[in-house]
Amino acid sequence: MDLRIGIIGCGRMGAALARLVDLHGMSLLLANRTPARAAALAADLPGARVAPPARVAAESDLTILATPIDATCHDLAPRIRHARSVIVDVSNPCFGVPAAPGHRSAAQRIAAALPGSAVVKAFNCLSARWIAAHTRSPTLVTVPIAGDDPAAKQLVSTFCKTLGFDTADAGPLANSRCVEGLTELLLCINADGVGVRLIPASP
Repeated sequence: MDLRIGIIGCGRMGAALARLVDLHGMSLLLANRTPARAAALAADLPGARVAPPARVAAESDLTILATPIDATCHDLAPRIRHARSVIVDVSNPCFGVPAAPGHRSAAQRIAAALPGSAVVKAFNCLSARWIAAHTRSPTLVTVPIAGDDPAAKQLVSTFCKTLGFDTADAGPLANSRCVEGLTELLLCINADGVGVRLIPASP
């Protein structure tokens, strides 16, 4: 798949996704609040380069935001607000903490902070630990996808399938609250290393 992928945030989740993307031969642009951390990760990945967040979002087809929700909305959003890239939100809200006024999900908060950007919810139901295991030994699981832009959702779905995942269309971005709820359920049953697969009933 000839896409340039940007990842902003090189913590556990961002690094796990970067290694999986690099394994599939895609071009990577990495950014992190501490540039040295992004540089250290890029040094291990042949297809990766480091750039400031604004450049990552401007030059990537898909930009994955692997940053805490508050940092994304308050610190990062002003720097990437005019990017052409499709934004992929992999975050989850702080479960047990009241939602921000006017927003029922983390993805909706990010969309409000990035007006005009196509924001797609994906990957939040998978932990960094699970993605690392999938990179070593692929296992088919389902990635629910929510968003309001059909073309952006199709692009993210194709990207997910290239990485070895199945996808399920969860509807508009407002439904991302349900997708995030699945993560909360997995945490309740202590399933950090579990992925969910949707299997259609036999005719």
